[in-house]
Amino acid sequence: MSFILKKKYGQNFLKDENILNKIYKLIPPKSLNILEIGPGDGKLTDKIILKKPNLLTLVEIDKELFLSLNEKYNNYKNIELVNSDILKFNICRKYQLIISNLPYNISSQILVKISLLKNNPDFLILMFQKEFAERILDKKLNAINALVKCFYDISPGFNVSKNCFQPIPKVDSSVLTFKKIRKKIKNTEINDFLYFKRKLFSQKRKSLKRVLKDYKINENIDLSLRVENLDLEDFIKLFRAINF
Repeated sequence: MSFILKKKYGQNFLKDENILNKIYKLIPPKSLNILEIGPGDGKLTDKIILKKPNLLTLVEIDKELFLSLNEKYNNYKNIELVNSDILKFNICRKYQLIISNLPYNISSQILVKISLLKNNPDFLILMFQKEFAERILDKKLNAINALVKCFYDISPGFNVSKNCFQPIPKVDSSVLTFKKIRKKIKNTEINDFLYFKRKLFSQKRKSLKRVLKDYKINENIDLSLRVENLDLEDFIKLFRAINF
């Protein structure tokens, strides 16, 4: 497959066969509806096909790559190709698995979108910039994991050297796996929860007492703490104690 790389799409294609096989082994061995974000040159797609998915939807923003993928997979009845920006694509179908080597520059936006889907997938296998993956896994709360952990249990997979990609990026990557849990916040609470999360983490150096000075809080929570010192259960308890 011959193509011109486009920097604006953050294209770094995974070439290492060993890493591709390690990702392949993480995919559950049953007929699934799978969404792959940014299949690129199709190297990972070829591995996913070996799992015989019931449906495989490929969302590729690059028109040139989309045309090449369409030519490559047009004989597969279980493959659906979409030429779209994933952040604008309406994910209305129920997928059991979403898998991707995510573009570094929009990783957080995509992860938030997936987490907030009404029918969010049962499993995610996602590759991130290593530093961002560490933020997601951090035991301390931060602006991203305080949301995602309301919907998924997150497990470390393995690290991936920058030398496994073409072109070679400046940093290493990490693969994480996500397993859906019973939602810790209700669909009707999401908008208020997002506002609450932004409010607290935009002032994360201040104590909770200072950030929430305009609210009356009856819960037994130490307000001298900063938001990052709360565990997720107390964070949610504090959210529900405030009447927005």
